[in-house]
Amino acid sequence: MVAEDFAGRALTDVVVNRVLLIEQDTEAAQSMKTLLESQKFTVLTAKDGGQAQSIFVMRKPDFVITELILRGDTGFEICERFKQADKTVPVLVVSEIDLDEAKKLAARVGADGYLVKPVPPELLLAKIREIAENAWWEVHSDRPREDRRVRFSCSCGKRFRVSPVHRGKTLTCPECGEPTMVPMHD
Repeated sequence: MVAEDFAGRALTDVVVNRVLLIEQDTEAAQSMKTLLESQKFTVLTAKDGGQAQSIFVMRKPDFVITELILRGDTGFEICERFKQADKTVPVLVVSEIDLDEAKKLAARVGADGYLVKPVPPELLLAKIREIAENAWWEVHSDRPREDRRVRFSCSCGKRFRVSPVHRGKTLTCPECGEPTMVPMHD
């Protein structure tokens, strides 16, 4: 398949159908599930690492959203395990933890994005779309990996495209002035 095959359709309509949502807070999980289902995603939910692992193996999601604070395994451990099993499935961390160390660790274990709660619905959906598109191009592009630009967004919505040499570095967003970390992984 090539990009032209998708003319007239949103890329995420093709790339992401089934989302695995890992969240132990029932209210937060239901709220996010309702939002995602309103956008035509099929949402599978898990409250801990064991449930998440079972769903990941048995129902193969197209996209994973995980909280970091969970019973048993942390979101870091889950992300690392999923990326070892299948690096093509994008993982987005959505957590209350707003620490640079947590964001850096998430990037090191393979997270494709990181958002801090509370997350406005439009930002969550934009981030899912961005990460899904990047993951799709990663798999389907014939350019060598080292030639690809790193694409990511600031929390304010400003989009960036930088050289891979900037991975793991922090840039200052020209729109909002906030520091924004360049993802370690595509």
